[in-house]
Amino acid sequence: MRRDKTTLSGMRFDACVSSLTAPGSRARSRTRLMMGTALFSLCIAVSGLTLLPSSTLAQQAGAAVPASSAAVSARQVLDGPRIAQPVVTDSAGIGTGTALPSTRAALPQRGQQSETEAPAQTVAAPASEAEQAAGPAATAQTQPAQNPAQQVNPAPAQQAAPASAAISPAKAVDATAQPAPVQASTPAIPAAVQPPATPKPVRGGTDSAGNASPVAAATASTSATPAPVATNTPQAPVAPTTVAVPQPTPAAQTVEAQSPTLQSPLADALAKALLTPETLSATSAERDALFVFYAAHGYQPVFMDEKGVNSRGTAILSRLQAAEEDGLNPSDYSASKPEAGADATALARAELDLAVSALTYARHAQSGRFNPTRISALVTPTRETPQPEGVLATLAGATDANAALAAYNPPHPGYVRLKAALAASAAPASERQVTIPAGPLLKPGSEDPRVPALRARLGLSTSTQDDLAYDPDLTDAVKTFQDSMQIKPTGMVGDATVRALNRRTTAGAAARADIIANMERWRWLPRDLGQNHVIVNIPEYMLRIYSDEKPIHSTRVVVGKASSPTAVISKPITYVVINPAWNIPPSIVRNEMMPMLQNNPGALAKRGIEVTRTRSGGYSFRQMPGPKNALGRVKFMFPNDHAIYLHDTPSKSLFANSSRAYSHGCVRVQQPFDFGSVLFNLAMNDQNWTEERFTKMFGNKERYINLKRPVPVHLVYFTTAADERGRITAFEDIYGFNAAVKTRLGLDSRHHMADGASTRQR
Repeated sequence: MRRDKTTLSGMRFDACVSSLTAPGSRARSRTRLMMGTALFSLCIAVSGLTLLPSSTLAQQAGAAVPASSAAVSARQVLDGPRIAQPVVTDSAGIGTGTALPSTRAALPQRGQQSETEAPAQTVAAPASEAEQAAGPAATAQTQPAQNPAQQVNPAPAQQAAPASAAISPAKAVDATAQPAPVQASTPAIPAAVQPPATPKPVRGGTDSAGNASPVAAATASTSATPAPVATNTPQAPVAPTTVAVPQPTPAAQTVEAQSPTLQSPLADALAKALLTPETLSATSAERDALFVFYAAHGYQPVFMDEKGVNSRGTAILSRLQAAEEDGLNPSDYSASKPEAGADATALARAELDLAVSALTYARHAQSGRFNPTRISALVTPTRETPQPEGVLATLAGATDANAALAAYNPPHPGYVRLKAALAASAAPASERQVTIPAGPLLKPGSEDPRVPALRARLGLSTSTQDDLAYDPDLTDAVKTFQDSMQIKPTGMVGDATVRALNRRTTAGAAARADIIANMERWRWLPRDLGQNHVIVNIPEYMLRIYSDEKPIHSTRVVVGKASSPTAVISKPITYVVINPAWNIPPSIVRNEMMPMLQNNPGALAKRGIEVTRTRSGGYSFRQMPGPKNALGRVKFMFPNDHAIYLHDTPSKSLFANSSRAYSHGCVRVQQPFDFGSVLFNLAMNDQNWTEERFTKMFGNKERYINLKRPVPVHLVYFTTAADERGRITAFEDIYGFNAAVKTRLGLDSRHHMADGASTRQR
């Protein structure tokens, strides 16, 4: 039969009382009486712990409940040694101007020890109200020696702290309570400069009213190791001895002196301006970063001083005003200098406006001015948006802030060449336009008075104006131009070629718009393309392998039709399949296989296509490995959400066409084994991968080869490119992506943005 817990507790309590009141106990020695008193206190503590449920004990463990010394001693005996808990000081790392704030580290749970904890120290339990009235001797405690770099100013043991103030190290802590964070002795922030309810970028210290303090929260350093508060160890229930509280050392005073203070009207005005972050035309992440950054630096301005814009701010303004050099719109970064004699409030607003403009510029320069998926769900490049905290820190510490901000533009050679072409297009028309006169058909090996103009148009040097020979160098340049303009590359200059040459030079604003739109798409790529990487330019129908930014292999490709575009993505090639089978997608089965089967029941069998019944009652179509397989003998896999890959094809004749958009979305490679040999020699440990080696693996079973070093492949969409000589080449906008980019950027005068918003907010 189960007994009630209350009954058992009562029995234990009665037994304790009986043992103390038994006959003869009063005649015992004084020592025995003292032991009986301690035993009585222990029984009371045991009885109280048994009567209370575990949930109530847990609540009391976290609350500051007065307790007698005997009860505390009894609890020490029962609980045994405790693990020390760290005390968080919010003054660590303040004043350096280099470390960004971090959130407070989580306190370890009872029974767990932090890696940075010091050996446990002894701290007495809080005294009851009666004991506090008895004087300092009754409430004295043993104070742990703190690390000088982490020490804070302790309050005198005799001075009672206000109820709303943070707990001082000199105040006793309950052995069973979760230690509260110690408030660092940082200068108080005026009430008008308290942080707004939104945003709350970090959590940390509190002010005297219990509110989150922006300085304490923003300046907690991750490099400082918090000094632990040790819990009680078992000791005899005797009166505690008084121990002197250590005073702050010079090192601790130095840490306190580093705490940010609002020493100038400009800093005070800047702190107040941050209370209304919604007035800043920035993203929420950028507003949070501004609050954290300036709080960590004591609300000291970076781009302004009491006289106006400083040298750093002037450098930032110069870069923003020159944004057009990188195809950006200067009106999107409309920060301006404050008027002469502006007060602290106006200077603080100018500081934040310039900081927001710099953050917007960095974001636009590195990752673009809008989300590419707005063009198409198939445009999913790997963009890298800069972290606003890092941008502010970079600009604040840079020797040349202008160059530091400009460096957020793409570093890729293709972008740099387009930037140079954009600058050249702004030259006077008389300097940049070279018109080719009409005339008879110009054939290689002949002479013609238009040859000097033709050479100048294509960027070739000429010795004299009398050199009228249409030589092999000029013939090759004409063929390259014809191929880029989807003209059959014969090398003969007829009316169609002349019109194309003159159209590119007289396009003017349209040519600049195309250059800017393509510069924008360079921002969608990762800043690090990879030491060895593959680029497939979809509108150019070309694949190239680069090593150390230099092309080492190129081949023609077939890309997706306009109705089934090839996706714009960046992923690493991780493995290769030799003798691949083709699991035919349902859309191709429905649109191509079924009509073929209706017209000729044996058509699928001739192509090696097997039709099997699925468990759901449908049919699956699979083309087995072999020379007739639509994927050819090899496919190069870079797993992605669009199921796109590079592969061989038995339809080799399509590569002879100048326009090669025929596939269902995947990319067909003209010379897959030449490409595979170069790729494997870069990605594998041995250098003996040849076409013959691949040929030996041909068969009727799939074979998988994992690359030891994955190679990034970037499927890009550039309709305008510039070579090392500055010559511009244009490609057909087969999917309309280039036109869509120009519309989004407001570069197409025939269209306007649907929302009418500035690119700053896109």
